Amino acid sequence: MKAILFASLILLSLTSYGQTAKPFKHAVTITFASHATDAQIQEVDNSFQSLTKLAVVKGYEWGKVIDPKDPSKKQHVYIFTFDRESDLPIYGQSKEHLAHIKVGADITIGVSAIDYFVQ
Repeated sequence: MKAILFASLILLSLTSYGQTAKPFKHAVTITFASHATDAQIQEVDNSFQSLTKLAVVKGYEWGKVIDPKDPSKKQHVYIFTFDRESDLPIYGQSKEHLAHIKVGADITIGVSAIDYFVQ
Protein backbone atom coordinates (compact mmCIF):
# COMPACT_ATOMS: atom_id res chain seq x y z
CA MET A 1 0.00 0.00 0.00
CA LYS A 2 2.85 2.38 0.86
CA ALA A 3 4.45 1.56 -2.49
CA ILE A 4 1.26 2.53 -4.36
CA LEU A 5 0.99 5.79 -2.43
CA PHE A 6 4.65 6.57 -3.04
CA ALA A 7 4.34 5.78 -6.77
CA SER A 8 1.23 7.98 -7.00
CA LEU A 9 3.05 10.89 -5.38
CA ILE A 10 5.97 10.53 -7.77
CA LEU A 11 3.65 10.37 -10.77
CA LEU A 12 1.74 13.44 -9.56
CA SER A 13 4.95 15.41 -9.01
CA LEU A 14 6.26 14.47 -12.46
CA THR A 15 3.05 15.55 -14.20
CA SER A 16 2.99 18.91 -12.46
CA TYR A 17 6.75 19.51 -12.68
CA GLY A 18 7.45 22.60 -14.73
CA GLN A 19 3.79 23.51 -15.06
CA THR A 20 2.93 26.89 -13.63
CA ALA A 21 -0.10 29.11 -13.86
CA LYS A 22 0.10 31.76 -16.53
CA PRO A 23 1.10 35.12 -15.07
CA PHE A 24 -1.50 37.88 -15.14
CA LYS A 25 -0.37 41.28 -16.44
CA HIS A 26 -1.79 44.76 -15.92
CA ALA A 27 -0.43 47.33 -18.39
CA VAL A 28 -1.09 51.05 -18.01
CA THR A 29 -0.23 53.59 -20.68
CA ILE A 30 -0.05 57.24 -19.66
CA THR A 31 0.02 60.10 -22.15
CA PHE A 32 1.45 63.24 -20.64
CA ALA A 33 0.52 66.78 -21.63
CA SER A 34 3.07 68.61 -23.77
CA HIS A 35 3.69 71.06 -20.90
CA ALA A 36 4.66 68.25 -18.48
CA THR A 37 8.21 68.70 -17.28
CA ASP A 38 10.75 65.89 -16.98
CA ALA A 39 10.65 66.30 -13.18
CA GLN A 40 6.85 65.93 -13.11
CA ILE A 41 6.99 62.84 -15.31
CA GLN A 42 9.74 61.41 -13.11
CA GLU A 43 7.44 61.84 -10.11
CA VAL A 44 4.81 59.71 -11.88
CA ASP A 45 7.46 57.11 -12.82
CA ASN A 46 8.60 56.97 -9.18
CA SER A 47 5.03 56.61 -7.97
CA PHE A 48 4.47 53.61 -10.23
CA GLN A 49 7.77 52.11 -9.07
CA SER A 50 6.71 52.48 -5.43
CA LEU A 51 3.74 50.18 -6.06
CA THR A 52 6.15 47.27 -6.45
CA LYS A 53 6.34 47.15 -2.65
CA LEU A 54 2.84 45.66 -2.56
CA ALA A 55 2.98 41.93 -1.81
CA VAL A 56 0.66 41.03 -4.71
CA VAL A 57 3.01 42.60 -7.28
CA LYS A 58 5.35 39.88 -8.55
CA GLY A 59 7.04 41.81 -11.36
CA TYR A 60 7.28 45.27 -12.85
CA GLU A 61 8.69 46.92 -15.93
CA TRP A 62 8.20 50.23 -17.64
CA GLY A 63 9.35 52.14 -20.68
CA LYS A 64 8.81 55.11 -22.94
CA VAL A 65 6.45 54.49 -25.83
CA ILE A 66 7.97 54.99 -29.27
CA ASP A 67 5.49 56.58 -31.65
CA PRO A 68 7.02 57.14 -35.11
CA LYS A 69 3.92 59.09 -36.17
CA ASP A 70 4.40 61.59 -33.34
CA PRO A 71 7.93 61.44 -31.86
CA SER A 72 7.18 64.40 -29.60
CA LYS A 73 4.43 62.49 -27.76
CA LYS A 74 5.27 61.96 -24.10
CA GLN A 75 3.92 58.52 -23.29
CA HIS A 76 5.03 55.84 -20.84
CA VAL A 77 3.86 52.27 -20.25
CA TYR A 78 3.95 50.50 -16.89
CA ILE A 79 3.43 46.74 -16.66
CA PHE A 80 2.73 44.85 -13.45
CA THR A 81 2.78 41.08 -13.07
CA PHE A 82 0.53 39.24 -10.64
CA ASP A 83 0.25 35.55 -9.82
CA ARG A 84 -3.49 35.56 -10.46
CA GLU A 85 -6.23 37.79 -11.78
CA SER A 86 -7.82 38.04 -8.34
CA ASP A 87 -4.77 40.00 -7.13
CA LEU A 88 -5.70 42.99 -9.32
CA PRO A 89 -8.57 44.27 -7.11
CA ILE A 90 -6.34 43.91 -4.04
CA TYR A 91 -3.73 46.07 -5.79
CA GLY A 92 -6.34 48.54 -7.06
CA GLN A 93 -7.97 49.08 -3.68
CA SER A 94 -4.74 49.36 -1.70
CA LYS A 95 -4.14 52.68 0.05
CA GLU A 96 -0.87 52.99 -1.89
CA HIS A 97 -2.63 52.68 -5.26
CA LEU A 98 -5.44 55.03 -4.24
CA ALA A 99 -2.83 57.67 -3.33
CA HIS A 100 -0.83 56.92 -6.48
CA ILE A 101 -3.67 57.64 -8.92
CA LYS A 102 -3.66 61.29 -7.82
CA VAL A 103 0.03 61.77 -8.66
CA GLY A 104 0.46 63.64 -11.93
CA ALA A 105 -3.26 63.99 -12.59
CA ASP A 106 -2.74 67.59 -13.72
CA ILE A 107 -0.18 66.60 -16.39
CA THR A 108 -1.97 63.50 -17.69
CA ILE A 109 -4.11 63.78 -20.83
CA GLY A 110 -4.76 60.09 -21.40
CA VAL A 111 -4.72 56.83 -19.49
CA SER A 112 -5.47 53.37 -20.82
CA ALA A 113 -5.13 49.98 -19.18
CA ILE A 114 -5.26 46.43 -20.44
CA ASP A 115 -5.17 43.19 -18.51
CA TYR A 116 -4.09 39.85 -19.94
CA PHE A 117 -2.67 36.42 -19.21
CA VAL A 118 0.73 35.64 -20.67
CA GLN A 119 0.38 32.97 -23.35
